[in-house]
Amino acid sequence: MRGLIFALPLTLSILAQPLAAEVGIAKILAPWEANGQLFQVAVDRLQFIGTFEGIMYIESGDGLLDAALFTCPSTQIIHILSNELQGHGYCTIESPTGDYVYAEFNCNGQPGSCKGTFTLTGGTGKLTGITGESAMIVRTALSGTSIDQASGGTVSAAKGLAIWPEMRFEVPGGNPRFGMLGTGPGNADKTDETQQPDESSPSNDLGESANPVDP
Repeated sequence: MRGLIFALPLTLSILAQPLAAEVGIAKILAPWEANGQLFQVAVDRLQFIGTFEGIMYIESGDGLLDAALFTCPSTQIIHILSNELQGHGYCTIESPTGDYVYAEFNCNGQPGSCKGTFTLTGGTGKLTGITGESAMIVRTALSGTSIDQASGGTVSAAKGLAIWPEMRFEVPGGNPRFGMLGTGPGNADKTDETQQPDESSPSNDLGESANPVDP
């Protein structure tokens, strides 16, 4: 009975320990296309309401988010006189395995370039509980507007590139050696080196030296 009482606190302490998490950094690039409508909302102000869609590519070439599809409904306020803009939106990212990640972003800049912060807010499946954040750079290469003859509204379309230079992420319960989000080959090599046993002093199952010293 006393043995059971002493063992109980040890068992509870083991159960209370947090699950291991995958923590890493990945550089991500994403070509995108945007479509929406442009509204004149003030004498010197325009508002774009639309969606950005594209594909994410992790620089290391692997990971659960490599070749992930994303859709970002967003809005931009463009100040005509100062040539400045503010952008805000939300993103749904679908991995090739069907798991989802959700994110929110804000950026400021000028037409053609917007810099800000991209924050991961959650996920599903293997990415449940994911959190992370990165600086974000959005560049616009091509853009144009036209008049919708049916509605009379102004339709805006653009293409460009989004860059997340240092996406820092954490996934509860993930295995760092698995590289689920693509931490790059350098981190995997370091993990293997730190977990290799010391071969300079081999031992048997009893923990004694395999080469006993002669008396």
